[in-house]
Amino acid sequence: MKALADSSVVYLYVPSYGCGHHPYTFQGIPDAAEAAGARIIRIDATTVTAEGLRSAIEKNKADLVVGFIQLPEVIVRVAQLLAERMPVPVVNWFQEDPNGVYSSSERSVSVTDLQLAARAFDVWFTIDKRMLPFWGPTAVFLPPAFDERLFRDQRLSKLYDVSFVGQLGHRMSTTMYWPYMQELQRFGRRAMACIERPLGLPLLPSPLERLLRTRRFGLRKVLQSLPIWRCSWVNPADEREKAKIIGESRIHFGISRVRGFWEEGLKRSIPDYPLSDDGLFYQVKGRLFQGAGAGAMVVTDYYPELDEMFEVGREVIAFRFGDMNELHDKLTWFLSHDTERERIAHAGFVRAHKEHTFSARMRQILAHVTSACA
Repeated sequence: MKALADSSVVYLYVPSYGCGHHPYTFQGIPDAAEAAGARIIRIDATTVTAEGLRSAIEKNKADLVVGFIQLPEVIVRVAQLLAERMPVPVVNWFQEDPNGVYSSSERSVSVTDLQLAARAFDVWFTIDKRMLPFWGPTAVFLPPAFDERLFRDQRLSKLYDVSFVGQLGHRMSTTMYWPYMQELQRFGRRAMACIERPLGLPLLPSPLERLLRTRRFGLRKVLQSLPIWRCSWVNPADEREKAKIIGESRIHFGISRVRGFWEEGLKRSIPDYPLSDDGLFYQVKGRLFQGAGAGAMVVTDYYPELDEMFEVGREVIAFRFGDMNELHDKLTWFLSHDTERERIAHAGFVRAHKEHTFSARMRQILAHVTSACA
């Protein structure tokens, strides 16, 4: 297998989605691979032609074409180009977003069209292991990862006992998350709710958020009823700010269960889709890896894939979703046992930086393609 530092990769992307200026979690993948020594040739997947793709491969002596294409319409477009066989394998790493695939009846691409398009790629990497039968024989489970250039040991003082970084999301998810936000609230300002969209609200400038907290503002009583009111609370400007928040936290808390209007669409499209034991959908979240990569001890709800990525109990801590007593006891115990918490945080940090960085994922893609397409 060619080393990442010696490889030349054509990288297919969609402008403003995972590359360019859009503040998307995974936009740093080509940059991280470049920093690790790879030569990355970026090409707009929305305009590339079969002739243009072939020319870029041959001109740059590329070893592989890696797509990071999430939009179904663009996936189908690129799949059509692949009817003309390329000189090197062409793969796509698909980060499933159920809202973007299953919920819209107005999409020009049906779920069946997307399924057929996926099979046109030499390898179809997916972050959802339960979708492997749906995507077909070339599908491979490849979970999210983190940008090691941002989420690292910054030697920061621990300002927070526990942090939550993410979105409360759709109101169905918000209701499901409520008890967990209430658990964080008991830590007061020692808990940081680093929330991108509080309760589905649009992003608010920091001065406006501070104004909302003042006694003079009429919404104070309403805001005081929210579970995150007593916590420290910030809308992160970018991934760098999120990394700093996690690095300042003793424990990073996350939840994998998700809800949304897309649920019925997914069930109709894939009747055999396996739910968790509690009957809910869940996702392997990138925050899991970011939390470990930034040096916090990660606490998350348990799901089977967790065992494949970390050693539960030694590198990360898991609790049964819905068991608030177990979560409460584990947070309390680990915050009062510094040595044990720091040992687990360090073990998770080492594992994350060895196996779950952006550049590690590119190496894993290269290794799999070298083996599968030999």
